[in-house]
Parts: sequence; C-alpha cells; structure tokens
Amino acid sequence: MRTPASTLTALPGALVAGLLLGGCSVDVQQRDGGRRADVDIRAFGSTVAVRTAVSGEKTGFEIYPGATLAARHHGGESADVDIQTAWFGVQVVAATYESDDSPEQVLAFYRDQMGGRGDFIECRGKVDFRWRDGARRPVCRERSMSREIKLVAGTSERQRIVSVKPRRDGAEFSLVAVATND
Repeated sequence: MRTPASTLTALPGALVAGLLLGGCSVDVQQRDGGRRADVDIRAFGSTVAVRTAVSGEKTGFEIYPGATLAARHHGGESADVDIQTAWFGVQVVAATYESDDSPEQVLAFYRDQMGGRGDFIECRGKVDFRWRDGARRPVCRERSMSREIKLVAGTSERQRIVSVKPRRDGAEFSLVAVATND
C-alpha cells in the first residue's frame, strides 16, 4: 500500500513523464540575427505565445507623434504575450516609447484618447483594482514622490494603461493593454 508521502515522492517523476508523453511542443522563431525570438509553447491543451517587436497600436492607442520605440537591450521594447489554458486566459500587449516632448505634452495627448474610452483615473502612485459598480475598477494609491503618472481605464479584466515619466529632456511612456478571460 502506498503512503501519502510515497505518492508525493513519485509525483515529480510522473509529471516529467507526462510532459514527455503528453504532446508538449516548443517552437522558437529567431529574428533580427538571433537577438529576438517569437516563441510558441503548447502542452496539455494550453498555449503560450510570445511575440516581440509588436506595434504599439496593437494596444489600442495611437502612437504619440514623433515618438520612437525605446531602445534597450539591443532592440525596441515591446511584446505581445498570450496565455490560454482550460482554466483562464490572459493577453498583455505592451510597448515603451521615447519622445523629446515633455511628459505633460505626452499626458495631454493620451488624456484625450482615454476620454473616448469612458471613465479613467490619473494616478501618481500605485493602481489597485477594487469592486465598484459591479466590477473591479481602478483606484489610485497616491505617492506624491513618484515621478511616473499613470492613466488607467477599464476593469481588472480589460484595462488600458498609459504610464509616463520624465526621461532626460523628454518623456518615456508605456502603452499597455490587458485582457483576461475565465
């Protein structure tokens, strides 16, 4: 008779065997001379797809005029990550840009865009999601010393975020779209 401890000891081996026999696949597509890669992972009916160097427009926002993708780590800062399982799904699309214009000019541009999406908050601090009006909506926990200002619209399941901070003589800003499903 197996004891609970012996069952737990056998579990890691069974999981590894399941992965090897369960149809796990990994597909990596190298791009930009090997500096970037798009990855697809499939296992147990679940998928993880990661795309790099995506357009910021995929976040649902227009790109601030004259802005360029922030160039760190030998390339532009953007990604589209899509995870789908039998239990949940989440997609996050994000891109970071730089502009020679001031943070206030960039914020004004995105305040106009956010206004067309309904209610949004402006936060200099941390954003949490709390139940309000039948959904988890953004609330701000102010930090007066924060140099970063966030504009957040939507609910915890579907949100759009613009985050702006000073960078040398201009601004750095990130555009983010998050969508989840249960």
